[in-house]
Amino acid sequence: MNQRVVDVILAEAEEEYLANNKDGTTFAAELALLASTLVTAGDFLATFSAAIALRQVYIDQAQDLKDQQEQEAQMKDIQDQITALKNEIKMLRGRK
Repeated sequence: MNQRVVDVILAEAEEEYLANNKDGTTFAAELALLASTLVTAGDFLATFSAAIALRQVYIDQAQDLKDQQEQEAQMKDIQDQITALKNEIKMLRGRK
């Protein structure tokens, strides 16, 4: 092969290499974009999970309040029954 053919082949190989391979700056910029996208996705997931956790806190607080109200109603019912029993005992003692 003569030198001219070798030069043409090397030039074509260099063009093909440059077309298929990016320089460092372009690669770094694309990598930064990818990293930024991943961070944004991570932030979205963190925000979404915080919203779910907050919703669960509200649900738990509402359930706790409901349970407390039910316990108070039961305690009032028991207290009313005790008062009724006391009154009955007083009535029975008064009959004797």
